[in-house]
Amino acid sequence: MDEYITLVRETVHKLMPKNAKEVEWWVKFRKPEDILKKHATYLYLEVVLYVLSFLTFCHAMRSGGRFRWLWFATIAHGLTVESLSYFVPDIDNFWHAQSMVMFLGQRLPLHIILLYPVFIYTACAAVSHMNLRWWAEPFAVGLSVVLIDIPFDIMGIKLLWWTWHDDDPNIFDRHYWVPWTSYYFHATFASSFTLLFFGLRRLLCRPGLKYQSCGFFCELPILIITGLFAMPLGILQFVPVYHPLHDSMGIHSEVCVLLLLAVYALIVWSADRTPYEGARLSSSSFSAITLLIHLHYAFYVYLVFNAKPEGERSYGLHQQIGNCNVPVKVMTPFGQVLKKNKFLCVDRYDEGYFNFKCVKKVPAANTEWYTICGTPYENHAEYILVVCSFCAIGVFWFMHLLFFSGPQPRTQKAPRKQHRD
Repeated sequence: MDEYITLVRETVHKLMPKNAKEVEWWVKFRKPEDILKKHATYLYLEVVLYVLSFLTFCHAMRSGGRFRWLWFATIAHGLTVESLSYFVPDIDNFWHAQSMVMFLGQRLPLHIILLYPVFIYTACAAVSHMNLRWWAEPFAVGLSVVLIDIPFDIMGIKLLWWTWHDDDPNIFDRHYWVPWTSYYFHATFASSFTLLFFGLRRLLCRPGLKYQSCGFFCELPILIITGLFAMPLGILQFVPVYHPLHDSMGIHSEVCVLLLLAVYALIVWSADRTPYEGARLSSSSFSAITLLIHLHYAFYVYLVFNAKPEGERSYGLHQQIGNCNVPVKVMTPFGQVLKKNKFLCVDRYDEGYFNFKCVKKVPAANTEWYTICGTPYENHAEYILVVCSFCAIGVFWFMHLLFFSGPQPRTQKAPRKQHRD
């Protein structure tokens, strides 16, 4: 026992930061006034996500049962996805701007961790009103998450909230500078998360209502397994559609994504054609999720009309500047070897959402920390049309789920009625 305690102490000592530089690797803070001055919309996003995540937390605590475990499972899933994305070379292809609170070598903003309940918890809570069959619900959640994500992705990249690797083959095909595979990722990861979270409940816990908690010792393993393995299961969904079509046949990522979403939609539609009893009671009322949906989409409508991307300045960690011809291998699940350039070539990069016109000097070779400058809309009216259209579709979709489907699932069985003699 003494040897075990000594080993634990030595391990903890090794992991503990030894100096200020190591502390900054784990967590670093940035003054909000600095962000407001140079990158105002990013500060707005951070505050909005704090508010929206708080709404999801309130909804989970008030609803009780498995809603609470669902909320924390989305946090666990988000930590897994973000952490692995920074340290696995084949998927290390994006860099967040610097927010007020940064973790993991200033790669992970706090508000991005909270984005996962805003996206996935909201979608699960809304889709739960549909009372779908178990085999269709994950795909409805995946579609709902994509609808939440589209305006976020389109405005986020245009306003320099993050940057993408310039020529990574997995994110090369773009939609308003958003990789098509970003939508694929959101759909597959959210559907895999939902399948695991509710599927494990059926396998590991005693029978009961879908959102009825089975207790700490049953729910905690489900939370951990879902948090760790939803990402690998989501990646597996790239294998039957994306990789053979895109990597082997050279088919554009747009086709792969639309094909996937069409399959998802058909599965949901086929299940909804024969709904369970009580799936059309339309007895829902205004809730934190309803407020969240309206605030979420209103924020992006506001941004597309009022934000000036040419005035945004993002200083922080970006793709390293360097030689234009240093290829790096990218392995596919089928063993095919693709290539990407290790460095960002300042002489011939293809990222129309930023340039270096606002700085006096272009960053030198081997630089990772530098400032990039936003670019004006090529067609502002088109951005307004696209963003507002997707926001309207999103509001329409979620309001039908929340107000024209069934009630929110119960977390406890209804008490038996007592008969009076």
